[in-house]
Amino acid sequence: METVTLYAPQPAPTLLSVSVAYSDVLEHPERYYLGSDIVWMLISSALVFLMIPSLSLIYAGIGNRSFALTLFRLPLVTGAFVGLQWVFWGYALTFTRSILPASWWGGESRAFALTDVLARPIGEGDGVDGPSIPELVYVLYEGMFASFTAALVCGGTMHRVRPARFLIFISIWSLVVYDPVARWSWDPDGWSNKHGTMDFAGGTPVHIVSGTTVAAFAIFCSIERRNNFKDFVQAVKKFIKKLSKRIARPWVDIWRTLVMCVACCLGKQPEDPGSHSDEAEEEEEEEERGVPFEPYNLNYLVLGTALLWFGWAGFNGGSALGGNLRAVSAWTSTHVAACTGGTVGILVIWYSKTFAWLNEESRPEQAYDNLTVIYFCDGAIAGLVAITPASGYVPVWSAAIFGATSALFVLWLKKQSSILLREDPLQVFAVHAGGGFIGMLLTGLLASGTTIGLDGHSKMPHPEYTKGQRFGYQLLDASAGIGYTFFATLAILYFMKLVVYIFRHYFTSHHTGWWAATDFDDHYFLKDEFRATELQEWIRSSPTNDPRPSPLSQGSQPLSRQHLTPVQASPGLVQPTP
Repeated sequence: METVTLYAPQPAPTLLSVSVAYSDVLEHPERYYLGSDIVWMLISSALVFLMIPSLSLIYAGIGNRSFALTLFRLPLVTGAFVGLQWVFWGYALTFTRSILPASWWGGESRAFALTDVLARPIGEGDGVDGPSIPELVYVLYEGMFASFTAALVCGGTMHRVRPARFLIFISIWSLVVYDPVARWSWDPDGWSNKHGTMDFAGGTPVHIVSGTTVAAFAIFCSIERRNNFKDFVQAVKKFIKKLSKRIARPWVDIWRTLVMCVACCLGKQPEDPGSHSDEAEEEEEEEERGVPFEPYNLNYLVLGTALLWFGWAGFNGGSALGGNLRAVSAWTSTHVAACTGGTVGILVIWYSKTFAWLNEESRPEQAYDNLTVIYFCDGAIAGLVAITPASGYVPVWSAAIFGATSALFVLWLKKQSSILLREDPLQVFAVHAGGGFIGMLLTGLLASGTTIGLDGHSKMPHPEYTKGQRFGYQLLDASAGIGYTFFATLAILYFMKLVVYIFRHYFTSHHTGWWAATDFDDHYFLKDEFRATELQEWIRSSPTNDPRPSPLSQGSQPLSRQHLTPVQASPGLVQPTP
């Protein structure tokens, strides 16, 4: 008999709860922490960071060409701002013990600026699911979440926000909105966590909060643009009226069909009732949506979606806090949900094309190719968003339910929100808030104790709860996230508007000379430009028609538009948006 020599793994040792001096942990951390868990958390942190430039590609690709440069640069800059804030006070306010009882912010002085944050255990025994890892690793990983959430909000800046002012807004927003919501969802002292709400990787703190922030941003800009709150209220009432008609339309169509069939049986040829009104409503809706802009570069969108999909492995898999079977289950569920969501998106657009749900006169045949790509990316991202709160709680087979349900709901919500939230052209609210909301609700119905225990440490929170009770607490957490984020964001925006007004009034009323002669708000108060110029070709004028010397012969002097003549862009380039 042939024999071989191999190195067989030894059985894993039994984990014991021990109490040791913190100084001993600092001197010999290898005795108390598994290197594989630390390595996996470092890789997951890097993957989450990769999701930020992925957003840059997605926003720049799907956005208007005139603002592509801003949308491309701003997410990374925003992530850096919030990452620095996280180091100085964000972590301390979110994940340390509070000084006052039932406080929404922590307050341990050792965690501010990470002055005494290194090897204390975070994990089992500390009220957090998963194996124990060093606190500094946990700080790094959760800091990537804070930066990514802030980067998501950048999708609401197109058309109306200067980057410098937005960075001030996002710094305040991270302190007032993200930190308390993340605390109540993930920290052991959070009210939602104490009630057993299940949010594995950020359904409420990341996606619902970012999407609702963009919605509040859009409503604020809509009110400011119209300069009349009553106009916005009328728009909301009109939207609700149209939404109710759309909900009742299938039943009206059934009734209309029955009436026409009865009339035909009686030998009459009645005109289709209500068809003219439907056409008028559709035309009115198109006017309210405004003129749609062409996406800048769909290749950016596809590449950004692929990188985002790849980074989500660390986003959900890393939330298991170690390299264990629960992390494998979370990443597998994430992949299945994304595949299902993207497939459903393609099937929806194919079904729409086949049965002519889209207006063929206004959308030529070749437009379906672009729509197929956009619907696929929207469906895939919707599946990723929906599975985020559930990936570590539900079995893998149920991930397809999350992907299909979220894709259908998000695609429907995008169509509805395009009327009310015209200042959210990238529809961040529909994709992230809508997908996160569906994911939170389905988590309460499909959570499995077997999946939760795959890491060998975690258990089902409040096992005495029924599915109805879990669903209720999931709904409460998601609704609280929407309500608090919406009103807190509006409060921040109006506070900043008040500050700008005070500065402008002070410097124009109490100063003379240079201050009084300048437009303080438009020219000197935090003005910044990341905006791309119009896409045009500029060529040098003919020497026979222009007696001035050629700009190319002026040495190192820069070219001036005085010497240049604009010409129409070539047919192969994207035409400028009016």
